[in-house]
Amino acid sequence: MNSVELETITPAYPSVLSKRHDVDTTNAFAPPPSSFENGSDEASVPVQQGVPPMTLHDPPRNMWRTVACILWGFSLGFSDAAPGALLPHIETYYNINYAVVSMIWVANAVGFIVVALLAHTIEPLLGRQKSLLLSCVLNIVMYALVSSGTAFPVIAVGFFFGGLGAGLGVAQTNVFLSRMELKARLLSFIHGAYGLGATISPIIATSVVNANVAWHYFYLILLGLYAVNGINLYLSFQGSDVDLKPWDEDPTSANRIETTTHETSSVSLLKTALKNPITWLLSFFIFFYQGSEVAMAGWIVTFLLDYRHGDPSTMGYVASGFWGGLTIGRLALTNLLPKLFGIRRGVLLVSLLSILFVVLCWVIPSVVAVAVLVCLAGVFVGPNYPLMVAFTTTEGLVPRKTQVITITIMTAFGSSGGALFPFIVGLISQSAGTYVIMPVFISLYGAMVMLWLMLPNVERTAKHGTPQSLWQRLW
Repeated sequence: MNSVELETITPAYPSVLSKRHDVDTTNAFAPPPSSFENGSDEASVPVQQGVPPMTLHDPPRNMWRTVACILWGFSLGFSDAAPGALLPHIETYYNINYAVVSMIWVANAVGFIVVALLAHTIEPLLGRQKSLLLSCVLNIVMYALVSSGTAFPVIAVGFFFGGLGAGLGVAQTNVFLSRMELKARLLSFIHGAYGLGATISPIIATSVVNANVAWHYFYLILLGLYAVNGINLYLSFQGSDVDLKPWDEDPTSANRIETTTHETSSVSLLKTALKNPITWLLSFFIFFYQGSEVAMAGWIVTFLLDYRHGDPSTMGYVASGFWGGLTIGRLALTNLLPKLFGIRRGVLLVSLLSILFVVLCWVIPSVVAVAVLVCLAGVFVGPNYPLMVAFTTTEGLVPRKTQVITITIMTAFGSSGGALFPFIVGLISQSAGTYVIMPVFISLYGAMVMLWLMLPNVERTAKHGTPQSLWQRLW
């Protein structure tokens, strides 16, 4: 790759510090006001002593960076949704069964896990800008291998590189947007863009194979998308390690004590994250969530072909319907639910509604009705991921210094779930049939609800103090 000479950017850090006299520091270390008391998400990001909230215009490149992150999210969704529509064609192309084809998800998960294990060294070594560039380069390697249509083991290796790239990018983009003043709204945009990409992808993939074009040429589109993403992210995040530094610091004195020179070393931060039980509760939550989401998106088409006798030329569009519902849910509900109920209650409500619609998909025999219900289930499945990320960065839950590592661990678990459970569905389907996708989804969502209830009710604590009763702890 040819080197690109970039203009020198004057960092925004001095300008931020110059605003100290404008900030009232009388009660700088008091708990931040809850965003759900005033009906907006602006207050959900704590204001540090002498540092105003990060906005789309401060530092100056933040608008460009935000747009670049959203476009990257669209491309990731475009990539992740493709296997669901292409799965029957991949099986035919290589003459392999459900269990073997599921190895693409396993390879992808291994990539995420490797990134999680190395996260504590990658970020300090490369910084944001180069980490995001490397993320796109690794994805380009994946698409170059997959688009060749070569031997299946090489395709699986390609998905491993895709897991590496996505793991690097997910943590960096989510943490950047979660530090913004309008974090709930911006997280809904990036995850909505993911859903939009995932909605369009099966439509294009189905059209490609219906036109008698080999399935693997579809990935040439993604190769081009990620080349553009790589350039866009590299340029927009120039100077980010300097001008975003004020918002990387913990806002409370307690956290500042934790983050001495010794404690901020990469290894100690990893240990801190791993010793925090909240990390594990959130990680297993996303493990079950992404497992259920990817399993449903990946196997619903095969289920409809096997048990509802759907038309093979059109059933691929049902996967788009699921992702389309997911997109609508993320755009419409991610910002609305915290205002009406709070994040904790919002996640519980949409999780229970998701279970309800999947149960209906299981028991109703009409292929048209199931297709509609799958879309409705997607609406309520969608908000859980961005709400979970927003909850993770809520003040008092996870220390700010370990948020990048914690979210990287969570995404690794999420991808592992997104690989393991579609793989398990494939194994069981060999003997029992693909109807097992329905009870697997319901079981995983039930486990999610239990884990969510085990998390501290930090929203109630911020508004009313420590919960006294069991009901207050749960709701």
